Amino acid sequence: MDGAVDVDVAVERGERATPTGELLRAVWMAYDLDGQPPLGDVSGTPEELGIRDLGGSSNLNLLAGRAGRPVVVRVYLPWVDSVRLTDLQRIRGLLREAGVPTPRLLPTANGRPWTSLGGRLVEVEEYVEHDAEMDTWTHLNAGMPTLGRIHSVLDGVDAAPVTRYPGFANAVEAADARAVAARGIARIRSWDDISADVARMCEEAEEIAEFVVTAEAAAPPTHRQLVHGDFWDNNVLFRSGRVAAVLDLDFLGHRPRVDDLALTLFFTDQTILPVEVDQIPLLRGLVDHYDRGLDHPLTPEERAAVPAALARQQLWGFGHVSKLDEKRAKSLVDVMVGEVRRTLRIARDLPGWRAALARRTS
Repeated sequence: MDGAVDVDVAVERGERATPTGELLRAVWMAYDLDGQPPLGDVSGTPEELGIRDLGGSSNLNLLAGRAGRPVVVRVYLPWVDSVRLTDLQRIRGLLREAGVPTPRLLPTANGRPWTSLGGRLVEVEEYVEHDAEMDTWTHLNAGMPTLGRIHSVLDGVDAAPVTRYPGFANAVEAADARAVAARGIARIRSWDDISADVARMCEEAEEIAEFVVTAEAAAPPTHRQLVHGDFWDNNVLFRSGRVAAVLDLDFLGHRPRVDDLALTLFFTDQTILPVEVDQIPLLRGLVDHYDRGLDHPLTPEERAAVPAALARQQLWGFGHVSKLDEKRAKSLVDVMVGEVRRTLRIARDLPGWRAALARRTS
């Protein structure tokens, strides 16, 4: 793992923050926000407290106002410390200066870049008006050059170890793929009530891991750098057909850039492409759009590494299965049954995929 420490065994992720009257009053005071937060020691969902929750699986993101303009209040998970947040804010600034649309951060009332409340860091940024997210084929094609631009800007940028190797990410390193899959599979098999479909999924996941490990042992992914970590869906906002904002560097880390590309390809394949469609030409088009945004195009070796990285992305889910409570782990497994079967088709035909992605189409 390029000298990385295994952070995720030493850090507790924690739960998404729950809005309370105390928390909201402290945020309103620290940032001099418009209006009044709920009074008293109340707690509940943002909707129950009359505040709009903007979503997010990790951080609490609330819509508020400051000086008559909409802003986003972000309350981080407990594991995000001041070192990592300093890096994330610096990196967002670099991206913004390089022309990548990134929301402008707003200081506290006394000029600080964030505040700390109840063991969590809190920041506020401008709210970006938008009319679409990157969850359609049209917007994927339009958004992929921006991912290439992000990678070009971040190439060579350094950061602290906790930023380079975050405790939590939705990716798995090539060197860890077999072990991560094995831990999740072992937990699933320890349950008494798994179905035949789930049992078969475990076997299929082991097959994927073997294909991926063999391929990447022969040709490991290269060009490691800081990458976005979750370039997908509501992390990429559009207005009038153009990228309006790139959000959410929660999973930013130091990985091969093809791993970051593969994450977007994986979720595209699993959620947008019909089951019966020929995946290769469509996903190759996204790779080509991404490539056009790079200052230094993908090398032939990197293009050859994309299919195995795409198949490896599936194994990330087994890492989460090994860490979640049983109820949430079983819910995730229910989703993964179909995903694994689809990914296995890719893993079984890595040579064909490598040949198809070997060069950019005109």
